[in-house]
Amino acid sequence: METKQIVATLSKKMGREPKDINALIDGLSAIIKDKCGELDSIAIPGFGTFIPLKEDEKIITDLSTGKRMLIPPQISLQFQPSTILRKKLTE
Repeated sequence: METKQIVATLSKKMGREPKDINALIDGLSAIIKDKCGELDSIAIPGFGTFIPLKEDEKIITDLSTGKRMLIPPQISLQFQPSTILRKKLTE
């Protein structure tokens, strides 16, 4: 499902204008991005939890050239679905 389809479905279901739904989606994604950037997890009841994981910097060696490279630290995001969502998906 693409963003346009999500917006249209939510707009119809909630009885709101598509521009309002776009604003809500943009706001939610900004909050998730900001909080996960601060390494805070975000739990959405009935849906799941976004868990940020910080990976430290590391030095790797390119096997073909033998050159050593520094990989900067990064934050990856893990999603853990709620029990309710897992049950819905397995039905």
